[in-house]
Amino acid sequence: MKTFAAITILLGTCFLQTFAQDAGSSVYRNPNSKQREPQTNTGVLTGVLEEDKQVQFTESSVLINVPADSYVAVFGFVQEGPVPATSNATVNGHFAEFIKSVEAFGIKRDDIYVDFISQNRVFDYTESGNTITEKLTGFETKKNISVRYKDPKLLEKILTAAGQATIFDLIEVDYVVADTKTIRSKLFDEAVKVIKQKEAAYNSSFGLSLTSRAVANEKYDAFYPGERYVAYQAFESGAAYNAYNKTIIRPRKVATFYYEPVNGGDFDSVINPIGVEPMVQFTLYLRMQYHLPDRKK
Repeated sequence: MKTFAAITILLGTCFLQTFAQDAGSSVYRNPNSKQREPQTNTGVLTGVLEEDKQVQFTESSVLINVPADSYVAVFGFVQEGPVPATSNATVNGHFAEFIKSVEAFGIKRDDIYVDFISQNRVFDYTESGNTITEKLTGFETKKNISVRYKDPKLLEKILTAAGQATIFDLIEVDYVVADTKTIRSKLFDEAVKVIKQKEAAYNSSFGLSLTSRAVANEKYDAFYPGERYVAYQAFESGAAYNAYNKTIIRPRKVATFYYEPVNGGDFDSVINPIGVEPMVQFTLYLRMQYHLPDRKK
């Protein structure tokens, strides 16, 4: 049983390294959920009647792709022991080995944080004759350790160091963008530019003289690479004929993931189009309300 567990752990480690550059085990959290999508404009000028005035709306949606300033890799570790002190000491020992290794990469101690998750009692069953009894068998300590780094190429080394310390669960890799204020300012300026261009186009093409009255909607959003991974399986299954009353043994179909960024084609403007590297994507949906001249005049 122990040999099987060891093989499972090693296989899991190899699989993680195939996509852990931008995600982690958190991509498994809800494989059937639908991805959250940004709000974008309808591409049309909408209008309603308000007493003697006609109210018009002009929309703008803008996307900007931003590389991360730093990254935070979060690893999880669980250990059982006969008493809490034993399980806790074992976890701390593995973390100490891991910390010593990553500090050799130039990562400072201030960029490493150990997060205590829980300490639980562990129960199991014993059987005696026709009686099955549940008894306390030990304790379980759960902790996470987070490592902040700036060079994305360091993740492979960090993964290797974690594996050497028998820490195999890479939970997630967070992308950190420091100056979101400047990013929002760029989005707003670009959204206003788009709306001004639409105003001029409506005036020159249709003779519409629009008078701005209010901001009807202003919605900012952010989409991080970790939430943009999609699961899929690629295989073709054959048909089993004359299989009645027979046992069919099928191989395990491997599931994997790919990065699917927010589609830039749905926006009026895209700042810094995305390339091969996953980035943090910030969006702004801006909707302006206008009044046309009084129809009675």
